[in-house]
Amino acid sequence: MKSLRHSRALLSIIFVSFMYILGSAVTKDLRPLYFVEVGADPVQLGLLMAVPAIVSIFTRVPSSAVSRRLGRWRMMLFTLILMIGSTALFAFVRDPVWFFPLVSLGAFSWAAFSPLAVELVLDQSSPSTRGGTMGLYFTSIGAAMFVGPLISSVLTVIMDLRQLFLIATVIPVASLVVFLRVIKPGEMRENQGEGGTDGGLGGGSIMRIFKVRNFASLSVARIAFAFSMGVFSTVFPVYAADSLGLTPSLISLLFTFRGVTNVLMRTPAGRLSDRIGRRRPFIFALALAVAAYALLGTVDSFGPLIVAMSLFGISWGMRIAPSMALVSDSVLDVDRPLALVLFMTMFDIGSAMGALLAGFSSAIFSQQTLLLICAPILLVSLLVFVFFSKEVDHA
Repeated sequence: MKSLRHSRALLSIIFVSFMYILGSAVTKDLRPLYFVEVGADPVQLGLLMAVPAIVSIFTRVPSSAVSRRLGRWRMMLFTLILMIGSTALFAFVRDPVWFFPLVSLGAFSWAAFSPLAVELVLDQSSPSTRGGTMGLYFTSIGAAMFVGPLISSVLTVIMDLRQLFLIATVIPVASLVVFLRVIKPGEMRENQGEGGTDGGLGGGSIMRIFKVRNFASLSVARIAFAFSMGVFSTVFPVYAADSLGLTPSLISLLFTFRGVTNVLMRTPAGRLSDRIGRRRPFIFALALAVAAYALLGTVDSFGPLIVAMSLFGISWGMRIAPSMALVSDSVLDVDRPLALVLFMTMFDIGSAMGALLAGFSSAIFSQQTLLLICAPILLVSLLVFVFFSKEVDHA
């Protein structure tokens, strides 16, 4: 196994992934404001924020199967082109109804791209370095997630949201150019699973995966975290603008604080999980998430919000690499590709539930109350993980 610094394939995939996420991150956190600006009502807003997760739920597993038949290189090329088209067309929408097909196309692109990228990265790691490898990959994703809001924080001072979406299209175009120039079709190993199977995409493998207690308890925690994210992503930008009076630039700055702490924790958390085990970093991350949402639901000034968003970022960054590595450690090799797809789907399920709740209950609960509700939900998932999971030898 090559070391990380000598793996050209690993670094290429990481860079393309960084550019892909950056293209989305520049506009993603301000999408609710743009939807409302164009004319979306609270129910439409909740539905629009839930659409990406709903699309992903129904397309992740099929897209994974298609990528094995079409080939990884062709599938990644398709996802990049789809990302460019959906991002560019956002700038021309005048009726919120047209957001639904565009959001769906972007969601399908991500649903196909993300498990494919993770699988390619895992191909470059051994069990003893898997946490560090995943930490490196997710650090690049985290970097894009704080650079993107930082860019939008600057750009929204000099342009409106519609112009921001148009300018953001340049980034996925650059990602496509890098992909075509650096990664050639023959350089991606096509993984067909053990013994020429399709990587465990059958019903029997799904049943076997869900019988693994680590996978089941991690899924509960992932759904809870994603539920909270769905609520937060739908409610917070509008709440910050309408109730707290923050400008789009300041809102983006808050997301930058979340992104910075997120990315700073990803690689250390992965390496720490290689040394002390996967469970303890993950448990600490969930505990921080409970504290972050308790703060988000109670504070109403910019300074404390920076603290809350920073805690949010730390918890997000700490949980990713250990959880992905624990899934990979806990399932059979033949089931790993499907397990990763299913695990990502758990996030989609939780996110859709959270966004829908936020949209449909906006007339019943205040925005602060919706944020506060997330804290006990995360606490319950933390207790489930503590009592039902176990450490796995990953040496």
